[in-house]
Amino acid sequence: MDQKDKDALKVIGFIGLFCICVHIINTFLNGGLNSYGLLPRHITHLTGLVAYPFIHGSWSHLIGNLLSFSVLGLLVSRSGVSRLIVVFIVSWAISSIGVWFFGRASYHIGLSGIIYGLWAYLLVYAFMYRSLKSIAIAVIVMFFYGSMVWGVFPIHRWMSFESHLFGGFAGAIAGYWLAKRDKAREKDIATSS
Repeated sequence: MDQKDKDALKVIGFIGLFCICVHIINTFLNGGLNSYGLLPRHITHLTGLVAYPFIHGSWSHLIGNLLSFSVLGLLVSRSGVSRLIVVFIVSWAISSIGVWFFGRASYHIGLSGIIYGLWAYLLVYAFMYRSLKSIAIAVIVMFFYGSMVWGVFPIHRWMSFESHLFGGFAGAIAGYWLAKRDKAREKDIATSS
């Protein structure tokens, strides 16, 4: 295992451990932390913009999100741990703002907005960059996580499709922007050689 993998595992592990600790506290408080979730258009709940990805409604919700987050996070980190951090932050910020402005008036919680950001990033980056590695990763993602596309539609009342939609939008923006940047850098290196 090289240093890049170790660094990625540390970041993913830290986020996972943080979510687990938050959920243990939430369990002892009988779901009391759920009110720190994102409540759209309520100025009194602005903490939800930051807190909502780390709060989960049940152990199954948490475990499902952590498994997907770990796999997709490791795939994003193939381009370096800094890439994982950038995509994570962009997905977090845009999904939070999008849900706050346009989401249904109920509490939104969970890491799934960021998960959708990682997912969309991998697909859009591969489409734009078109390297063998990025395409292979996108094929793996579509094979195992292709059904995630249904999560952006309001199929289940209890699911925050808004988080999925805006997280996916954020990941697509990140994938487009970073692929263009990487191609430009590659071109500059080739030109200066």
